Amino acid sequence: MPGSGPPARHIPDGRTPDEIRRFDRALALFEAGAWFTCHEVLEHLWLDETRPRRDVYKGILQIAVGLLHEDNGNRAGALRLLERGAGHLVPFLPARFGVDLATLRDEALRLRAVLAALPPGQRLDAERWKELLPRVSRTA
Repeated sequence: MPGSGPPARHIPDGRTPDEIRRFDRALALFEAGAWFTCHEVLEHLWLDETRPRRDVYKGILQIAVGLLHEDNGNRAGALRLLERGAGHLVPFLPARFGVDLATLRDEALRLRAVLAALPPGQRLDAERWKELLPRVSRTA
């Protein structure tokens, strides 16, 4: 029941410990290639957030779904969501919540460019895919 427990403790960036825990879980899922589950965790954070920073969640979420689309053979969906996700990160560059968003954005757009240049139906080989996958890097 809302308001029945102690108030949530906030830290300087305004997130509660639970929000931080869920965000960290989503990033670990992203790095593990569990893009659908990453999307699910971030979607809840995004829907619960009302401030502009919700677009950080949406950007990472859309990049994860773009990777999922490519993994499932949906090139058009991958291209669209990699671009949209990267765009949502722009106002928060270079970093937010301890994540290097500039590098994540650059890597997502680099992968998008490579995928867009492939002939229809052609997939990246596993080694090249792994090399081009965007990574979530923490800032110091």
